[in-house]
Amino acid sequence: MKRTLVFFLLLTGWVSTAVANDAKQVHSPESNKTISLNKQHVGQSTLNVPGPKLDTDDWYNIISTYIIYKKYQNKLASIEQNLQNPEMVKDPASRKKLEKEQQKLKVALNNIDSSTISAVEYYLSPNSENLSVHNTMYERYEKSAESLDALSKKLYQQQKALADRLELESKTSKSASLQKKLIKLSNMLDTISKIQQRINHLSDARLTRINELNQQNAELQSEIDRSNIWQKSYTAYLTYLDVKKELSSLQKRIDKLKKTSASGKRSEELDALMAKQRIMTNQLNLLQSHSASPFADLLQPQEIGEQPVIRNPLDIFSGFSFNKKMRQQLNEYLKRGEELKRYLQLLLNQRQLLSQLAVIDDIGSYKEKIAALDAKIEKYQTAYSTLKDTGNVYAKRIEEIELKINKAIEEQLIKLANIGAIILFLLIFFFVMKQIAKKYISDNERFYMANKVITFVNVTLILMVLLFNYIENVSYVVTVLGFASAGIAIAMKDWFMSMLGWLVIVFGGSIHVGDRVRVDKDGKQYVGDVLDISLLRITILEDITLTTYTHNRRAGRVIFIPNNYIFTEMIANYTHVSLKTVWDGIDITVTFDSNHKKAAHIAKEITRKYAKGYTDITRQQLNKLRSRYNLKNTNVEPRIYAFAEENGVRISAWYLTNAYATLTLRSTISMEILDAFGNEEDITIAYPTQRLRLQNEPLPQPRLPEDESDPV
Repeated sequence: MKRTLVFFLLLTGWVSTAVANDAKQVHSPESNKTISLNKQHVGQSTLNVPGPKLDTDDWYNIISTYIIYKKYQNKLASIEQNLQNPEMVKDPASRKKLEKEQQKLKVALNNIDSSTISAVEYYLSPNSENLSVHNTMYERYEKSAESLDALSKKLYQQQKALADRLELESKTSKSASLQKKLIKLSNMLDTISKIQQRINHLSDARLTRINELNQQNAELQSEIDRSNIWQKSYTAYLTYLDVKKELSSLQKRIDKLKKTSASGKRSEELDALMAKQRIMTNQLNLLQSHSASPFADLLQPQEIGEQPVIRNPLDIFSGFSFNKKMRQQLNEYLKRGEELKRYLQLLLNQRQLLSQLAVIDDIGSYKEKIAALDAKIEKYQTAYSTLKDTGNVYAKRIEEIELKINKAIEEQLIKLANIGAIILFLLIFFFVMKQIAKKYISDNERFYMANKVITFVNVTLILMVLLFNYIENVSYVVTVLGFASAGIAIAMKDWFMSMLGWLVIVFGGSIHVGDRVRVDKDGKQYVGDVLDISLLRITILEDITLTTYTHNRRAGRVIFIPNNYIFTEMIANYTHVSLKTVWDGIDITVTFDSNHKKAAHIAKEITRKYAKGYTDITRQQLNKLRSRYNLKNTNVEPRIYAFAEENGVRISAWYLTNAYATLTLRSTISMEILDAFGNEEDITIAYPTQRLRLQNEPLPQPRLPEDESDPV
């Protein structure tokens, strides 16, 4: 117990003495210079802020202070450990004394400049690798290394001298003091060595960082130099300013030469300058569009154009196309803004790299580059801000127009749906009408005509619905058509006449589908059955008839007859209204010496026999026509006529036959008559012959039948 108390008292006494001695050492100079450790001197003694070069004395005081600081920390840690051990401190007086020493050490540590300690620890701490690129440290690495080299040499010399002196005075009373100084020098040299290693490491990191930043700047500059519309426009603007400035200087030089006396050399120089002036003036004119602003054209969005008016369904496609076009223009403008934003970000990144290089590399002319880049960035930022605001206004304008067009399209779609419903109703209604007509009209011709009329009315109503819905001012159209009617009538005379003829045919009832008609045109005749009656023409199918037999010698053709022929040409209808028969005649010539009365009688009997059915049909049909026409002669019996001709007596037999098959009955009756005439001895068929009569030869007399009564 006594030994412990004695050891404790000796320890506290040693600590008090050491604190006092260290305080004297801190406040007493080791050389001609002193360093103050109060709070006022913090900014001048720190190493982590740029400042003037630290000489060897500054480093000596800083490292000495750091060693004293670490010494105090070790003593304070020992006292705190003893205070926590009850076995070491049982006496209240001893505890009080240790606490007092503890308080003194804390006060002494607080009086030491903490920034100085942090600066030294920055170099000594292995965990501060992230500070190796601290911008504020770069400028002082080389300076610090030079001062530390000089201090290290100086301390090595002092250490050697103290070692030699300690060897001589090892047995004297000064050996303890010399030994303490030697330990202190060793600690200082060890600290300096660590600091030098750290500085060398930081210097290498600085060079590595400079190379990295230069490499990044080169890559960034390569990307910036890539061609784009913004860079081209800005380059053209700078070129304009340079040319304008150079042209101004050139003009001053020319004016000065003009004022001086003319000599050979000055005259040649003046001519060269004026030629150069003309070239630069042309260049300036080419760059005139970039005179006001480097991005005037790029910041101006494309004109939207005239907004389409949606009046009919066809305009809907124009509306969609216009909306698509506006969206494309907006996307192009926004894409241009994105390109500007990307380019501006590249410039800002380059500015940041140059700022970092300017801090850690004092060799390059980074300040001038940063100033030029700042001027460029300012213009690009102004352009981007303007483009952003303009883009917002442009987008709102496009949205407003889109809303108007979409609303107009919606109205047209609703209108189109209503018109479609009306047209669908008309189609269904007239389809029902056609079904009713088909059910209750048994006659094919009447059904065909009714079907045509229903279709015409249906189409007319649909056209009227479309006309009144999609022509805003019908009266205006009528007025225009009235003024243009003369020209239209001349240019489209045949069309209008055909349409009018169609109305006459349809509503007049002169020609129907299925009728057999004959058309005379320019001396040619066409006989056929009506296949269709359209708005502009009549379509007939040419059949084998007497006309084709005697004139055309061909049949089976489809003939198109314009409806206006009903006013100008001859159109004969063989089957008008209810008539299905026509009169056909056969002419047979007998000789003058033949019994012509008998021949006429035979022809009449044969025609009556074969035409009897058609005769009865015609009688019924004519009775039906009495309600529409004033019929004078309704005799339908076959008729026989005899005429004295050049080559004999012509027997002309006329009878009623089917209008669609005249040749069949004509062939039958002709052969029957020929056979009958051939069986008679007193009837000889005449044909073109020549007869020689001798003089005094009596003329031949016609043979008369035994019955003198008229057979006809």
